[in-house]
Amino acid sequence: MTAFSQIIAQTFVKQVEFHADIGSTNDRALDLAAAEVSSETPLLVWALQQTAGRGRGANRWWASEGALTFSVLLDTRDLGLPQARWPQVSLTTGLAVCAALQELLPQAEIGLKWPNDVFLHGRKICGILVEIPPRQSGKLIVGIGINVNNSLTTAPAELWPTATALCDASNRTWDLSAVLIQVLLQLDQHLQQLVVNDPELPESWNARCFLRGRLVHHTVGDRITIGMCQGVDQQGALLLQTEAGLSRVMGGVITKWE
Repeated sequence: MTAFSQIIAQTFVKQVEFHADIGSTNDRALDLAAAEVSSETPLLVWALQQTAGRGRGANRWWASEGALTFSVLLDTRDLGLPQARWPQVSLTTGLAVCAALQELLPQAEIGLKWPNDVFLHGRKICGILVEIPPRQSGKLIVGIGINVNNSLTTAPAELWPTATALCDASNRTWDLSAVLIQVLLQLDQHLQQLVVNDPELPESWNARCFLRGRLVHHTVGDRITIGMCQGVDQQGALLLQTEAGLSRVMGGVITKWE
């Protein structure tokens, strides 16, 4: 059985598009979402090498050979996921990645950095980018980049103190398709929790919160809010205790934490 047929047989993915090299899997998924030809969803776009990976805003995602980079095109109408819960997909996806990595490294310290990063032993291992196609046809694109076999020894020097890879943390290489399947299984499970509004889901966001107890700088436009992180609330907002009181923030970016 090929890796592609295994993915379809073992996960909720119904169609796989594979690329040895691509600019951005999210861009390709956006193109597929806009195409007149209907595609079976969930549809996986998987690339061994991504040359123009994107993060939130103007951020770029560094990923050399050995990284796991993919996007999943979802039809929220098929999932039964109401639009009101779309803002929580990023946190839910991050939680799924945390759970998958914990299965692979049971003793590891794995946290969810609001709103879209996963940290392993205090360093970033995964970035997530959720996008809505321009036509808003009920589809969502979930882009995930995980440092798996791309050792940070090959990364730009400025990333060494802040990022890590699965191979660096475990001193071994991993089967990318096996890691991918594990993440997809967890993604399916956690999205189903979001669909039914499972109260355990926000409890898990909070339990995994990497920023809890840290002094955080949150930026929206020109406005900076500084406060001690109190965790994540039931709607997925980050809670910061500031001099003015408790601040509930949605959107924006975390520019610094201590």
